[in-house]
Amino acid sequence: MSFLNSLLMQMERSSAGSEDTVRTVMKMCGEILPKKALFLGDDLFTPKYIANETGARLLATFHEDFRAKAAEEAGLDSRLVGPYELTPTDGGWDFIWYNGGSEPDGVARRLEMLHSVLKKGGMAVYRTLCWLIDPSPDTKGYVERRFGRPVPLDSVLRAAKEEGFRISDFYIAPKSDWVNGIYKPMNELIKKLEGTEDGDEMAGIGEVNKENYMFELHSEEYSYVYYILG
Repeated sequence: MSFLNSLLMQMERSSAGSEDTVRTVMKMCGEILPKKALFLGDDLFTPKYIANETGARLLATFHEDFRAKAAEEAGLDSRLVGPYELTPTDGGWDFIWYNGGSEPDGVARRLEMLHSVLKKGGMAVYRTLCWLIDPSPDTKGYVERRFGRPVPLDSVLRAAKEEGFRISDFYIAPKSDWVNGIYKPMNELIKKLEGTEDGDEMAGIGEVNKENYMFELHSEEYSYVYYILG
């Protein structure tokens, strides 16, 4: 297990996010009453909130086994799935929340998959990592090595329209989602290791510190964007 993965297992989420963002995005979805909802992501608050707010029968899916187990222990109907796997259901899902990152096989392919399992007239929240402005060369190189290949925000809008989605709105995750959702708890865990680190942990801490540094320098260039699609 990598040093980073060992840290993530002790955290509430594996990628930037917050309860405030979940509440904001759900409010942007309007008054919805789905019967069946699908969640794919890396935290427990989001599926709990969706189920409580909408009354939907929700399936929470994860590609990390420890999060699927935690969700089951929390009383959620949960399932371990492969990366990027969207579980189908008879008749399609009324509501889908997909917490993605970068897309190795392309945004268009992921939107096609979303469209294929979404019920006609249903709604989807699709999160992906985007460039908010043209990135500087050092940001582009680092982010692509660390996270994969983000795409420009407006290119997702075009791809969604081409797939036949109606775009209701979108929301850019604020800087605080990264600072408070990922880096602050990660740094607090690292502090507990001070004086006990071995060589591999020292190297891992160096990578975390570098990521913190790059984000502080270039956070205006990239973030997660939540697209509300119908």
